Amino acid sequence: MTAIPRARWGLGLGVLCLGFTLPAIAVADEAQPPSKRWVEDPYEPHETVGPNVRVGSAVGWVIHDDKTYTALGGAASVGPRIGRFTLEAGYVFAELTEPGPSSLRHGNINRLSANVRADLIRLGSRSLGPNSMLALYGEAGLARQFHHWYKPSFGEPMREIPLDAARSFAVFGFGLNLDHRLEQPLGLARVGWQLGWQLTASGREDPMNTIVCRGPQCVAGPIVPRSPVRDTSLLVTSTLAFTW
Repeated sequence: MTAIPRARWGLGLGVLCLGFTLPAIAVADEAQPPSKRWVEDPYEPHETVGPNVRVGSAVGWVIHDDKTYTALGGAASVGPRIGRFTLEAGYVFAELTEPGPSSLRHGNINRLSANVRADLIRLGSRSLGPNSMLALYGEAGLARQFHHWYKPSFGEPMREIPLDAARSFAVFGFGLNLDHRLEQPLGLARVGWQLGWQLTASGREDPMNTIVCRGPQCVAGPIVPRSPVRDTSLLVTSTLAFTW
């Protein structure tokens, strides 16, 4: 007579426990990450969307006031990647030295830029291998470049140096972007390497303002009119790229 109530009590407890566990299982399923963040087939089309950061080196030459300098420094940029297009805010710092095998430093440049980059031609995984992509890109933008010139030290000969100044100009470039997709990204989705060429040019007709320095002692140089000049530069950047 007592077995039936005990069986009913056990059945009710089981239903109650099942009622508490079912909602928890449903919530856990809803918390799963979106399936498109996980690559099922390493040869499927590439989705290049997310924040992008690049950092690396910059080397090339700069022509200022009809004088050529070797530029060596670093480059960094950040911005969103939206399919084939990338919007970037960039920064370049480079020291300007005497061309050739020389350690004579003349000054440095700081360049701030806003660029738009587009992948013009893409080769996907079926051409390069699982999860890999190679793109030929072009870019264009606007930049503001600040020139800072060093005075000669006591051991260096007297020389005429320009005054510190800033210039605004357009930036055009092209290059290669080798990109690799992570199959199961944990925050970071893509890692790449980019090799690019950036060209700039700006014309002006202002007089040549210089100072003549022997060591730290400087005097104002002559201000003479001159024909229009064009400051140009070519920088080659090699950067690692990360997309989240």
